Amino acid sequence: MPALSADQPQSLPDRLAALRTTIALDHGKMVGSGAAALMDAGLESQFVLIGEDHGIAEIAHFSAAYFEELASQGFTTLIVENGPAVADALEKTLKSDNGVAGIAAFNKAYPVATAFYKWQDEAQFLARIAKAAGPSFQLVGMDQELMGASKYLLDQMAEQPLGPLAKSKIEAFRKLESDDYSRASKNGDPRELFMVKIKEEELFALQKLLTTPKDMPALAMLNALIESRSIYSKNMTPGQGYLSNTQRARLMKRHVASHLTLAPAQRMLLKAGAIHVFRGYNPLSAGSREVGNYLAEYAEGRGQKSLHVLVLAAKGQQAQFAGIARASASTEIEKVDAKSAMAGVLPFFAAASEHKEWSLFDVRPLLGSAKTLANGNSSVQGMIQGYDFVLVIPEGSATTDL
Repeated sequence: MPALSADQPQSLPDRLAALRTTIALDHGKMVGSGAAALMDAGLESQFVLIGEDHGIAEIAHFSAAYFEELASQGFTTLIVENGPAVADALEKTLKSDNGVAGIAAFNKAYPVATAFYKWQDEAQFLARIAKAAGPSFQLVGMDQELMGASKYLLDQMAEQPLGPLAKSKIEAFRKLESDDYSRASKNGDPRELFMVKIKEEELFALQKLLTTPKDMPALAMLNALIESRSIYSKNMTPGQGYLSNTQRARLMKRHVASHLTLAPAQRMLLKAGAIHVFRGYNPLSAGSREVGNYLAEYAEGRGQKSLHVLVLAAKGQQAQFAGIARASASTEIEKVDAKSAMAGVLPFFAAASEHKEWSLFDVRPLLGSAKTLANGNSSVQGMIQGYDFVLVIPEGSATTDL
């Protein structure tokens, strides 16, 4: 029997075992054998992106520790999975030193307007990054406005110096929005909300009344409402999920591109769902190129780097939306299997499974042999090509409402 060559390629499990380091949090700071490498990789980059599974306290704690350190070293812009109008409002709140209490007050005034920041650990994440970034802090919303943000948008429009016909129509919409929210609160159904129920033609009729320069701030709010409604309408229509996803992906890229035009030299942090942070096509059945891919290409074209960090919990509990005017539900984290969109993470879960500590894998050394290591598994190949680091938390716990 011939002897094995000393330089025979290692299998993926062997490579992951060799690359595994640890991350832990000590009094809100990152420690562990992988902490320095992760920090160094971030400081070498123009954009640092975290892709996550939402509603898990430990992920919010890690994100706060990592981004807080980067924010203190010049990464003063944070891009989040919220709409621009609501993000601007949250930025004002954070800059006024109201912190978590200010976020809670905004959520009370405008229920279902913020995505994820009605949760305690996520609100603390925002407050910590804003404090670390200091006066230069900017919060950039890249997403559509959330389905309950109509009240905020209409209130902002009502404050503008508009003509009598436009003002009358906006006041009528505000009354409708209030009535719709009351109905949605009773049954918990988001389809009862104004953004979902209002006919597109009625919004277009208001659009035609906003034509002068002084109308432009209100028109911007209205256009945000119209596009957000369009994304949700497609998402709720059978057979149009892909159209909704791609429209949303384009909107995210446009919002980020607009900010980059104004501040091309800014070093930026981004935190969003794992699907949005992938380089290349994301792993959904009908994949799309998301904002993570856009920023990777943008940075590379300018001779810069982007860093993509995936953070998942292998099991445990997470918070989930449970309906309008309902407390968030604590549900079991969905198990990843070979049929899951995120099936490419399974080798990382396996490599972490024997360890109680958080396992950090530096994926960058695997990139040149991604196809060979994946051994025909396109999900695994996509994961290696899509992320630079993968952090596996053995067990997560659900964050709680403010």
